[in-house]
Amino acid sequence: MKQRLLFFVLFFSSVSLFSEAQKSYLAGMAKKDITGPPVGVMFWGYAREDQTGLGIQTRQFARALVIEEPTEKKFLAYVTAEVGGIPFEIQREVVSRLQKEIDPKFHFGNVLLNASHTHSGPAGHFHYSEISFYSTQFYGVSYAVLREGIFEAIKEAYQSRKQAELKIGKAIVREAGVNRSLSAYLANPESERKMYEDNIDREMLQLNVFVNGKVIGFVNWYGVHPTNITFDNRLISSDNKGIASLLAEENESKKGNPSFVAIFAQANEGDVSPNLNLNNTGPGKDIYDSSFIIGKRQFLASQEILSLPGKPLKLGLSFSHTFIDMSHHPVRSEFSGTGKTEYTCPSAYGYAFAAGSTEEGGGHWLFHEGMTESNRRFYIDWIAKFMLQSPSDSLRECQKPKAVLFPMGETKPIPSLPQILPYGLVLIGDLSILVLPHEVTTMSSRRLKKQVKEVLQERTSEIVLSGLTNDFSGYITTPEEYATQNYEGGHTLHGQQSLNALRQEFSFMAKELMKGNEFSQDTKSVLMPLDLSDKVNPLPLPNANITSREPKQVLKGNGKEIQNGNTVYCQVNAASPNVGYPQVKSYLYVEKKEGNSWNRFRSDSDYDTKFQFHNPGLFSSGLGKMDLIWEVDGFVPEGEYRLVHEGMYLNSLGIKNPYRIECPIFAVTK
Repeated sequence: MKQRLLFFVLFFSSVSLFSEAQKSYLAGMAKKDITGPPVGVMFWGYAREDQTGLGIQTRQFARALVIEEPTEKKFLAYVTAEVGGIPFEIQREVVSRLQKEIDPKFHFGNVLLNASHTHSGPAGHFHYSEISFYSTQFYGVSYAVLREGIFEAIKEAYQSRKQAELKIGKAIVREAGVNRSLSAYLANPESERKMYEDNIDREMLQLNVFVNGKVIGFVNWYGVHPTNITFDNRLISSDNKGIASLLAEENESKKGNPSFVAIFAQANEGDVSPNLNLNNTGPGKDIYDSSFIIGKRQFLASQEILSLPGKPLKLGLSFSHTFIDMSHHPVRSEFSGTGKTEYTCPSAYGYAFAAGSTEEGGGHWLFHEGMTESNRRFYIDWIAKFMLQSPSDSLRECQKPKAVLFPMGETKPIPSLPQILPYGLVLIGDLSILVLPHEVTTMSSRRLKKQVKEVLQERTSEIVLSGLTNDFSGYITTPEEYATQNYEGGHTLHGQQSLNALRQEFSFMAKELMKGNEFSQDTKSVLMPLDLSDKVNPLPLPNANITSREPKQVLKGNGKEIQNGNTVYCQVNAASPNVGYPQVKSYLYVEKKEGNSWNRFRSDSDYDTKFQFHNPGLFSSGLGKMDLIWEVDGFVPEGEYRLVHEGMYLNSLGIKNPYRIECPIFAVTK
């Protein structure tokens, strides 16, 4: 009798636990290294061919969250990768592999690949690179590193998912951004501007993930450009958002939570600069200090959210996803604002695009912000025709008042930029995520969110915009902002109806979700972005095949005693870091002596280290010099330390071999 009673107790307990599990999400998080080639590759973001890498300030990572809604077995994968932009080709390949190797329920609508938009990462991973101003070359090796890192992060997050509680919190971020295009923002109707307290969105929204009552990570959305690290920089850096992630993860690691994953995603940063002085500087003493300050302010706001109870998300997961040909998309009269059907345009860069953002250092001296069709110059048009081709009259008319510089959507045999673009709407409980591949200005984001809220009403309580997601395609400005032709308008590729077209389509997607109709186009769809994988010409990495003898020499040693707050510097002989890429996991370590052992204390993935490579001279036998730098903050424990460089060299037989150089031991004192 007792055995039978025990059986029923255990049976009903297990049923109860199973029932409880069905009422909560499953979630897992993971982080993978995606660092690009350290030297010789043009950086993505400032479109300057002279800005090529010389080393690393912080490594680049892809951080992933995978959520499962168990009652209907639906999934969502959200990734932020510390790169300038993520091409659709990466999403295409990652989704295909997820479907084959992990779960067939993954698709374009539930795999969201967001770029942090750092301007200090190597380019060369876009299939359109050969005809792009952001990079003129494509490197298959670094493309594969990015693709594999994203895939592996999703895979590990998927495999580690456990019963979880998702909670939403918000905070106001003070002094982490400023509107860099105020004149354009002020062109919006005064009645509309009065609806909002500020000319940027200072509200940070965060999705916290708890497993067994313990936080395992979060996704944080706040819109600000990672451009504290300016175009003078030659070191790979994840900039302010990367600093925020590292600070959050370091803080949790000190609490005994080393697997914590902090995703600082990109949102509506279109007209938001972190350079608070609005002259490409500030608020720190140099670009790295400014990056740390702005990153820390985002980190502190995220900690404020973590300290609050938060609002649990309701159970539920749904998606709507579509591809839109933005080269000629009809915008109905109810959205166009003109009383008739209008159309978007084939993509084109304007004169104002070439001017760059004045507050972020500007662009080419021939151009300035505010140049419209009336400011066209025959000699500029002639140069542009020589470089690419002249725009058609119909494109000029469609893009007005933009002064068209390069007609990227009209080039033959294929457009020089993607015209068919991915868009989506995701509902996690009562949280809505707008998914789009653009940099969206503050007021444009507000109009999009308002449009979706009007449809979803009580179905959603929070709406966030995930910009720079699943592809990259310039800016979205309001028609009023577009008319000013500041940099953002000059870089709004598909004309003044772009925002209205998206308001129309997001309204449609929201209505479909309200009806219970999930919509996701797949690879069988007629309308799909072009697949250029068989048309790209991968190049070998620069300096990856330079032969040399084994580097062994310390050229300039550090002192024997370093006080907290000072900088340690050591220079060593080195082979080009690209020789060992991507096999070398870190080129710089700080090691601390513990008893008779040396343990790794820091690496080039930390924000307080740097290394810079100096290319070989004519009589160097293939060896260059490398500066190893560690900024010792005031909290480093006293003890004995040393800087270490690890790499690979290519010998005269064509064989790559690892090597290691240890700098002199030094003591850290207070």
